[in-house]
Amino acid sequence: MAGEDVISEVAQAMQAAERAADIAAQSAQIEASAQQLAGNAGSGFHIEPEAAATLVKSCMTALDELNGLRPHVLTVSQAPKLGTTPGAQVVAPFTQQVATDAEGISVAITNLTNTLQDMIAAYKKASTNYAETEALIQSSLPKAP
Repeated sequence: MAGEDVISEVAQAMQAAERAADIAAQSAQIEASAQQLAGNAGSGFHIEPEAAATLVKSCMTALDELNGLRPHVLTVSQAPKLGTTPGAQVVAPFTQQVATDAEGISVAITNLTNTLQDMIAAYKKASTNYAETEALIQSSLPKAP
């Protein structure tokens, strides 16, 4: 029975590691997209202010959700108390490592938080670009006699 418990614990830890790696990969992809958006916003890319406000609100909601996860991230960043079996002594530090290493959930959440903040700044810049472009267009139109 103890051998089955060890196998089960190791399998669960491996699944957690795979999920953490998937999250880290998704986080990197989102971060790259946000950086591209920020670069485009700085070069004249524009969004209507109402659309930008909606996007900013969505990012703010996501940031609120991520901030709500902080206590849980702290919990999973600690080595779980799995007992003293040989399997538990292997799985507990491995589980903690999965949460805290460079590809772990803690880093992924921090990166996603930073990315969302970058996206908010890019949306605001794009909205400003839109307003400036609209003002430029309005000023170049002939005035009515």
